[in-house]
Amino acid sequence: MRLGIDFGGTNLKTGIFSEDGKPVVFVENKLAEFTEDGNLLDNLIAHAKGVSKDYKLTSGGLAIKGLINTETGVLEDDIGAGALLAGKNLKEAFGKKLNIPFKVGNDARAFAWGEYKFGAGQGSKAMVCMTLGTGFGCAVVVDGKPFYGSDVLGGLLGGHISINRNGPECPCGNRGCLELYCSATAFAKRVIEAHPELKNNNDVLPEFFNRLKNKEEKYFNTLYAFQDDLAIGIVNAIHAYGPDVVVLGGGVMNSAEIILPRLIEIVHKRAWTFPRKKVQIKVARLGNRAAAYGVAFLN
Repeated sequence: MRLGIDFGGTNLKTGIFSEDGKPVVFVENKLAEFTEDGNLLDNLIAHAKGVSKDYKLTSGGLAIKGLINTETGVLEDDIGAGALLAGKNLKEAFGKKLNIPFKVGNDARAFAWGEYKFGAGQGSKAMVCMTLGTGFGCAVVVDGKPFYGSDVLGGLLGGHISINRNGPECPCGNRGCLELYCSATAFAKRVIEAHPELKNNNDVLPEFFNRLKNKEEKYFNTLYAFQDDLAIGIVNAIHAYGPDVVVLGGGVMNSAEIILPRLIEIVHKRAWTFPRKKVQIKVARLGNRAAAYGVAFLN
């Protein structure tokens, strides 16, 4: 059995998977449950022991955002709750306490690997996976291996490709980054600015897509702007990595039936591929389990 832990911005997802990828246990907890007393690492390890106590584990992994030294398993830096883990050797800490080989990986890379192994990217020669969430995650799989490049950021910066040199400054130091336009956070902000009547909804984007489903014309230009911007980012990734599959994930893609048709049309018109239009654009299949799956089976 394999253990996969996905340390998210709000929730902790933990799965036990059989060697052939079948989910045996999957639980989701609020991250705040583990941070209140300041003993985050000890609490995470205790949680992992509790979830896995009835199973014989052969390996495990932790997916977390930030810069991971994949050799040592040290989280080099992070923000938010993950800052409590920065500088710690997570690979060693979990491995010793659980007595199993343990890996630590970036959450976007783990998400992509999960989708490649068990989701929408199965069978692809080269896959780019983009996740539209609080930020804009990106990772690449080439020839059946996660792409790492020459450093820990290799293949992860799809959200920080600039799509507007005159755009706003990004916290990363670049200007006009794709993340500033097409993350779920940025998209919701764009919708509220264009349609202030929606700002009092608890969840703006589902309501926005409901209006689109009802064919309310005034909302379509906002959708088109989002699709145009996302298409630029996808085309740039296609030109950079030459994938045969691009997988799109995140809650925004719950409305894929509205987003994808025009988006695919734009990408196929602009992307240089041979033959033309060969790249498949798919929706992630594993939902919120993808990163836990991926890190449990990460190479």
